[in-house]
Amino acid sequence: MMKKENLKRIILGLCLCMAAVVPSHAQWGFGVKAGITSSTVSNKYWDNKQKIGLLAGGVVTYELNEHFDLQGELYYANRGYKTEVYTEVSDQKPHDWKSSLSYLNLPVLLKWFPMGQGVYVEAGPQLGYMLDISNDREGWPKNEPLDQDLQENYKRWDFGIVGGIGFLFPNGLFADIRYDLGLTAVFKEAKSKQRAWEFSVGYMF
Repeated sequence: MMKKENLKRIILGLCLCMAAVVPSHAQWGFGVKAGITSSTVSNKYWDNKQKIGLLAGGVVTYELNEHFDLQGELYYANRGYKTEVYTEVSDQKPHDWKSSLSYLNLPVLLKWFPMGQGVYVEAGPQLGYMLDISNDREGWPKNEPLDQDLQENYKRWDFGIVGGIGFLFPNGLFADIRYDLGLTAVFKEAKSKQRAWEFSVGYMF
């Protein structure tokens, strides 16, 4: 009985806190965004370089008060990495390798407007699902796919923490820069994690 009473008190306290934070004038906002991403995969076994890709998707915001918004997004991002590998033992020099990883990302961010408008700081968790994998090795026949076991070595789900800074103009245009720190391994058999910068522009309706 005591546990149930404590649970009721906790739920009531959370409701009161939410009521205090979310005023009656809270509003929904919808928008679109597009940009570029510069990503790589951290790995202690070989050196990886940044790969440039595109991103695009939708934005939904909920105004909590003058200084804080909640923002959810659903967007496509082409990520991956570039490196150099030896295809055969007899190779005199390494070949270029580019791995393209297409993700559908769902971040949930808390946005803080320190001056009530204009400049904002954002941070929150992000869940991603890998839609497609494309590996391109220099000298590999274009009509011959890479080994199937290589494709199956990737994990589909990705979880990370994102943070950034941006500016929202009075006419609804916005621009931001964001960093994604991956917390889960990209490969099943290696402790490699995503690292990505994102530069995007958009419009809130």
